[in-house]
Amino acid sequence: MKSLKQFSTYTLVGFIGAGVSFFLMPYLSHFLKPWEYGVLSMINSFVTILIPLIGLSVAGYAKVEYYKYLKKDPKEFASIFSTVQVIPILPFLIILLLTFLFMHPLAAFLEIPQDKSYWIPLSALLAILTIYYETLIGFNVIEQKPGNYTFFVLLKLVVEVSLTVYFVTDLRYGWEGRLLAWVIATVTMFIVSIIYFNKKGLLTKKIKKLYRIAALSFGIPLILHVIGKFVINQSDRVFIAKMVSIDEAGIYNIGYRVGMLILLFVSAVGNFIQPYIFERLAELNDRKRMQLVKMSYVIIVGLLGVLLFITFLAPLFFKYMVDHSYYEGIRYVFWTGLSYFFWGVYVVFTGYIFYYKKTKILGYLAIVNVVLNIGLNYVLIEKYGAIGAAYATCISFFVVMIIVIWRSNLLIKLPWFEYKSIFKRG
Repeated sequence: MKSLKQFSTYTLVGFIGAGVSFFLMPYLSHFLKPWEYGVLSMINSFVTILIPLIGLSVAGYAKVEYYKYLKKDPKEFASIFSTVQVIPILPFLIILLLTFLFMHPLAAFLEIPQDKSYWIPLSALLAILTIYYETLIGFNVIEQKPGNYTFFVLLKLVVEVSLTVYFVTDLRYGWEGRLLAWVIATVTMFIVSIIYFNKKGLLTKKIKKLYRIAALSFGIPLILHVIGKFVINQSDRVFIAKMVSIDEAGIYNIGYRVGMLILLFVSAVGNFIQPYIFERLAELNDRKRMQLVKMSYVIIVGLLGVLLFITFLAPLFFKYMVDHSYYEGIRYVFWTGLSYFFWGVYVVFTGYIFYYKKTKILGYLAIVNVVLNIGLNYVLIEKYGAIGAAYATCISFFVVMIIVIWRSNLLIKLPWFEYKSIFKRG
């Protein structure tokens, strides 16, 4: 019952956030031109690639150590937590300097107007602020406090959406208004996170080299993993902008965002499944093995249902809610949704890899992922146009899903095919 309540909370919060953002998107389509949405998608892609380079993917180390230290030795866990939070500062300063030095070339590459090049270094700021916001909500997840998680997610949502409407529709700042709202919202949540963690006694001056090395050993292999996710998830916009047009990148971005509504369910799965897996693997027995299998099947069937629901409703959404200049984006919806269905299954099985700290597997997989996706993007966009990017994403997500399922089953054997036991009532 507790697990169902937590999962329901994460799902509900995700849908509330998506509902607001989803209906904000067609509203803004009447104020932003396709090329402006194209610019927004390019900057979002740039921030996404900066996050692992600045954060070094070390945040997950504190989550893994949570169950070992917090209750037994809270002060030692505070040292681990604070050490992890300090690590991104140096990479941030280095990248901030580089973005200033190469501001104009990067802006030209990303199709950002030269007189707006200052958004390149501001992207570095957005990246590090996003890292600390994700640490805040991620810690609430690992603490299994869905109430706190809900409050913080909705607080950011209210600030960001209200400011977006004000800057874009009232002040007519265009695409910059959307980004300005993002900056202010993340600054707000950064301040909130400092207050929250300080009150919990998790911020300390006891920064230890031992934990810094351990966190980097855990996180560095994941940099490739996150970059691989970026290549699949974001580079398609870059290819479309360069090989087709910045306008088509904007149209693609609308269709992609509709298809990726399934990611709301996937995010809820990710928030729920890792603590669920970690708790059961810590004291594994036959009953808990069966619980892991049952929950995995429930999640996969649920993801499939969400995919079908989004695909069915997409034509109505594009017909009645989006400006006609974006209507062609409908052709990207199914392939994006199918891609994130594969990603949702992938998320379920990576829980085992994280628990056994075999993150190098994900690093090696990322190399394959990057090479495969870049090659597919180029070949398929060249042959089929922008829709080729959607095909490339789908194929790449499918490949990494299959490999992760295979590798996780080498780490732990579970009764995946004992159907009579799996579907037995109770």
